[in-house]
Order: sequence, then C-alpha cells, then structure tokens
Amino acid sequence: MKIMALALIPLLASLVALPGRADSSGARQRLVVLTDISSLKVGVAEPDDGQSLIRLMLYANEFDIEGLIASSTLGHGQTVRPDLVREVVEAYGRARPALLQHDNRYPPAEVLRSGIRAGQRLAGLKVSAHDSVGEGKDTEASDWIITVVDRPDPRPVWVIIWGGSADLAQALWRVRKNRSTGELALFLSRVRVHSIGDQDMTGPWIRSQFPALHNITQRRAYRGIYRGGDRNLVSSEWVVKHIHGHGPLGDLYPDYRGGDIWSGKLGQVRGIKEGDTPSFLALVPNGLADMAHPELGSWGGRFQGKGPHLTDIPDTDIDTQGDPDHRMSTVYRWRPAFQADFAARLDWCVKPREQANHPPMVRISGAGVRQVKPGDVVGLDASGSSDPDGHDLDFQWGIYPLDEAFAGKVTIARDGKTGCRVTVGDLPDGKTIPMLLTVRDSGSPGLTRYGRALLRVGR
Repeated sequence: MKIMALALIPLLASLVALPGRADSSGARQRLVVLTDISSLKVGVAEPDDGQSLIRLMLYANEFDIEGLIASSTLGHGQTVRPDLVREVVEAYGRARPALLQHDNRYPPAEVLRSGIRAGQRLAGLKVSAHDSVGEGKDTEASDWIITVVDRPDPRPVWVIIWGGSADLAQALWRVRKNRSTGELALFLSRVRVHSIGDQDMTGPWIRSQFPALHNITQRRAYRGIYRGGDRNLVSSEWVVKHIHGHGPLGDLYPDYRGGDIWSGKLGQVRGIKEGDTPSFLALVPNGLADMAHPELGSWGGRFQGKGPHLTDIPDTDIDTQGDPDHRMSTVYRWRPAFQADFAARLDWCVKPREQANHPPMVRISGAGVRQVKPGDVVGLDASGSSDPDGHDLDFQWGIYPLDEAFAGKVTIARDGKTGCRVTVGDLPDGKTIPMLLTVRDSGSPGLTRYGRALLRVGR
C-alpha cells in the first residue's frame, strides 16, 4: 500500500519502565453483543462470528461485557446457538488464570456467562420486520437489553450487532409501547449502536422508527479486517503460528475456509475472517479511538454522517486502487498494530508476565484540545510516556486523518526525543489539526498505542 507522507517524525527514546496494568484507560465501555454465531468448526455453517467472539474474550479486560446474545443464525437455519457462546466463555474461564497475571481486570467467567441470552429466531433479509418485532415477540434477549440499559450507570451501552438486530428492535418497540415519550427519549439516550451492515430487515426499521438513536452502520470498511493490506497477517499460516497452541481460546479458534462477496474476483478467504471484529476494535481504549470524534478514526474504521446516523468513510492518503472498496483501508492500515496486539494477548494465555509483552502507556503533556492561530508554533511533548516492560519506545508524530488543506500550511519538526513543534500556517478559523502520536515498543511482538492533540484554529 502506498501512503502519502506528511511529516511523520520517527523518534527513539529509552524510558524508565513504570509498573502498571496492560493498558491506560478511563471508564470502560459497556457492551452488549448480538451475534449470529452458527459454528466453531471449519466447514460447518459460518464460523467467523466464533473467531470474533474468541478475540473479544481477550479484550474482556478493556470492556464491561454485560450481554452476549445469540441472535438468529439467519441464513444458516434461523435458529439460535447460545450453546456456542457458552463454549467460548468456558474456554475463556480456563484461560483466565493465565490472563490475570497480565491484567487483574479480566472478569470471572461467571460474570460473562450471566449475560448470555437466546434471541429471536425469525429474522432475515427475506423476513419482514413486522414478523420479527411486535406483540408476542419478546425474547429473553430483548428483555435483557432493557434490563442492562436501565441499570443505574451513567455510561451508555454500546449494542454491537454482528448479525441481525431483531432483539434490539423488539427491546425498543417494548419500551416505546410501555413507557412515556420522555422515558423513551431517556432510554434512547443511553444506547449506542454499531452494526456490521443490515443483515436483517430490522436495521432499517430501527433507523426509521427511532431516528434519534445514535447508530453507526458499517457498509464495507469492516472487510478491511481480512481483505486488502498485508494479508500475511491474516493467513492460515499466521493462525497456526500465533493462535493455535496458545491456550484454550487459541485452540478453539477455527482456521477459516470460506468465501465472501468478492471471492469470485479475489479468491476464497483463508485463515482469519472476523468481519464483525471492527465493531469492538473501534472501541478499544488505545488512544486512537475517540467515539466523541468517530471521524478521527480507530482500529475499526472512521465514521461520519448526518445527526446521529453514521456510516464508514474513506481515507484519502492511501492508494486504494486495488481494493474492491476504498473504505476498507481505514481498517487494514492498522492491521500490523491490531494483529500484534492480538498475538500478544494470546501469548498472555501461555506465558508468565515477565516473558510476555505489554503495551506502552502514552502521555502527552497539556490539554488534549488547544486553541491556536496562524503563525503559532505549538510544542507537544510526550516525555511522560512509559513502557511497563522497560522496552525502548519509538515515537512518530503526524496528522491523522489527513486533509488536503494542511498541505504546505502545517509543518512538524522534531523537538528532542519525545516531542515535536507544529507550525500553524494560514488555515481558516474553525479548522482542526488532528495531531496523532504513535508509540511502538521494542518488545516482541511490538505493541502500539497512541496519543492525540487537537489544534483548533481561531483568530
């Protein structure tokens, strides 16, 4: 892939290690997952949801996972398979003692198991929304969504949808029927949706019936998890080397053999598919993702839209001529980083802390948002960053996402080992320069975290 350079400054610093947990983050995001999981075996139905769920278990320390809902398997029999969700959680339970050596926030398997629910079987693109939603269509899953959202917790609930959204639709229908207009508005304000496409007819129904609901619908970017970029990092060989033989979760991971909408042109998918994984990679607290500014990007893509309805948008700094869809690059550009992160967490399942690698902690001094004006020279410093394993850290300062308006009007110069100086040219008021710091450690595998500083122009 060809990336246009815009003042990326590589810096190297050997920093004193500070003890700490695997990641630096504030309040964790609350998750309810709707998965159309139908298999954990190669050649049986569609095992890519199983792949995504196994990866999610390794990030259970980063989220409060409050619901794991087995929704309709859609075209794979219109049934529900909570038994497969339980099988993955059981494998997580066996891996947890090893994972706790690396981060004590990994929850007991009982906590995850308590949120498993079976959803609506009758759903699909050939099934009317009115056949999936309405009186008599409540499920233990739709009831559970209501229970979770109603909990006295100020954090919103992210409902991430890997298949159909019938159980969310039924929960919203029930709340609207049983509560006042004000109570419905309050309920909606506590929900965030991230859906991998519209895989049944209730997705469009939700957006039309509840237009105030915050709703991200990915159309094509998610395929960058396995298509485009360096596909060696998602190959069968990578699965065998980095996933299999790495404890109960790794050994459960299916080595995918199947297709997608582009198989006729690009060939079959081998190894990792995980088309649903970007829904939670977009929320990983790595310093890159900021759901207050989804247009700035994340491991799961970039999103923008009108009002509360967002969808995936492309980057402009990568040559995507060989891609079947140019939005994929917003995911695959980060593949080296998120695959290294995945490999490291699989290592945690089989290695003691002193033999494994853990991500650096990035600290940029000063305010995250700064007012600037043309002619200003802004100093940014990340000397407070550290690595829990004592590894050397490589610093790169740059701008992401890029904007043609910055060409020739923003310059970045090195300032010591960990800092830079940004010269602001003649940019219009209201323009924001999204400075991004990328920090990678020298461990194996090399792990990456990020820091942001937003420079807002105003005279």
